[in-house]
Amino acid sequence: MLTPNQERYLLTIPKDKRVKIYPYNPKAKIIAEEIIKKIHEVFPQLEVVHIGAAALGIAGQSDLDINILSKAEDHDKYLPGLTGLFGEPAIKGTSIKWEFQKGGFGVELYLTDKESPGFVEQLKVFNLLKSNPELLNEYDELKKSCDGISFREYQKRKYEFYNRILVQA
Repeated sequence: MLTPNQERYLLTIPKDKRVKIYPYNPKAKIIAEEIIKKIHEVFPQLEVVHIGAAALGIAGQSDLDINILSKAEDHDKYLPGLTGLFGEPAIKGTSIKWEFQKGGFGVELYLTDKESPGFVEQLKVFNLLKSNPELLNEYDELKKSCDGISFREYQKRKYEFYNRILVQA
């Protein structure tokens, strides 16, 4: 079962987009730490979290998911410094998103509100996976089984998995 927001998001994914899944690369955590250090050099007070497959040490899209947490009303205060570090954001909305390459990894960097429902749910899923080896293994196998399928179907399968483990939690 998918939520209405999940259904809407799936419709924005091009039908012909495919997913490529790679084995876990330990270099991912090193690159994430470098990015986090760079942020903390300018904004030591901000909480920065690395989540997603690379942070969990499992197969994924060879990308890094990093969130810089602040209150939404403070985003404008941090935007100039972060733009100086990472260039112009790809998306400016309730969350601000940068996309770039570093060390052979695609990076999705978000300035987001720690209390936004989407981030809270994302963090809950991450923590459930991190603390439960059986679930983590199941998620890793799910991701590996999706190599080469449409990105829309891949995202749908991940949403179904997330929704199932959230209900069980």
